[in-house]
Amino acid sequence: MSAQKVKTKTKTFRLYMVTWNVGDRNAPTDFTELLKLDQEPLPNIYAVGLQEMTGGDDHVYNDWTKHLTEILSDRGYFRLKSVRMQAILLVVFVKREDILSFTHIESEISRAGMGGWWGNKGAVSVRFDVNGVNMIIVNAHLAAHMDNVRERIEDFHTILRTQKFRDKDVDHILDHDYIFFMGDLNFRLQKVTSTYVERAIRYGEYKALMEYDQLLKCMEEDLIFVDFLEGQITFPPTYKFDPGTDKYDTSAKKRIPAYCDRILWHVHEDSFENIELDVKQLSYESHMSYKLSDHKPVSSLFEIQIYSSPPIPLPVRFLHITSSTKWTSNQEEDVHYKFDISPNLEYLPDKWDWIGLYKENFRSIRDQIAYVYIIQGAKMNKDGCSFVTFHNLSLDPGKYRLLYISEKKDTLLGISEVFQVVK
Repeated sequence: MSAQKVKTKTKTFRLYMVTWNVGDRNAPTDFTELLKLDQEPLPNIYAVGLQEMTGGDDHVYNDWTKHLTEILSDRGYFRLKSVRMQAILLVVFVKREDILSFTHIESEISRAGMGGWWGNKGAVSVRFDVNGVNMIIVNAHLAAHMDNVRERIEDFHTILRTQKFRDKDVDHILDHDYIFFMGDLNFRLQKVTSTYVERAIRYGEYKALMEYDQLLKCMEEDLIFVDFLEGQITFPPTYKFDPGTDKYDTSAKKRIPAYCDRILWHVHEDSFENIELDVKQLSYESHMSYKLSDHKPVSSLFEIQIYSSPPIPLPVRFLHITSSTKWTSNQEEDVHYKFDISPNLEYLPDKWDWIGLYKENFRSIRDQIAYVYIIQGAKMNKDGCSFVTFHNLSLDPGKYRLLYISEKKDTLLGISEVFQVVK
């Protein structure tokens, strides 16, 4: 009789995804309905993918990232990573209380179409490990127009082929345990008239419309998204609207309404012997009240299974920092820490690692108030522990934290308890 495998305890995380072609418009003032901010519990992870952003390549200080960061940081979220390729943006937020679960954070881009030199089509991605399970979120914008099905398929395979990662466990997108893929995929309803589509919309016959959906037909033929899943579509087509209205295209072209904006996923259920990975889709919907562009945003809420805790504790421990610790503004403060070296440790101390001082509700790794590189001032005391000195900082009274950041991919290796700064 063979020994029965012992199952390890798992934890459920919630992931909420939004894809929206925003048509060169600035962010709306109210995200409540789009992000379901009035519903509890809020997810552990938010991933917002945008297409057709306004000009520029900035992924942090653009109007959309700034608004999303302000709104979500006030609700206990931390911006894990953002990445942008011209008009395609992906921003990922995680609950600040879950920050220790996320490691090996990377981003990638893939240019597609026009020989790959322009970058108006293609994809951006953010990948990470969450409690030792690797996961990737991809935001794509594929080739446009009804007849360009082959180009869309080529764009998809270009994205899969060209995105490569430095993590030791994965090389490509499809190597990840959890793969979530969203975007303006631009697949249309073919061999059907606008009159038929609009009548089906009027009577809520969305299932009938899917018989004409290019993406589903290509998936049935294993031309794209092989082994991926998509939830049942129970909402009207999300393209093409007259901007600022709920009216489908009334221009001279009168484009046939279509389901361009989609969210799909794939999971390798048997990646681990002692836990079974699983995705449960809790919602898949459009948000018709948003009228900025000629697309309506689409969202989906998922539950995923992960290990209950990180496989390896963070190696850096801050010493003598407790909830009762008080620093005084404009005074010199020593920060003592110990770097615990273990056989399985991937990140070793480096002279370009740094220790940052953050407010308790910091918004991202780059939100530090002050920092010291290890090469600049780390000293060893008689106990074998290290310390750095923060010199005469002018700080507002309040609650703060210290973070130890590796020079490799800005990986968090240590975080202190919250402490007070007083006058």
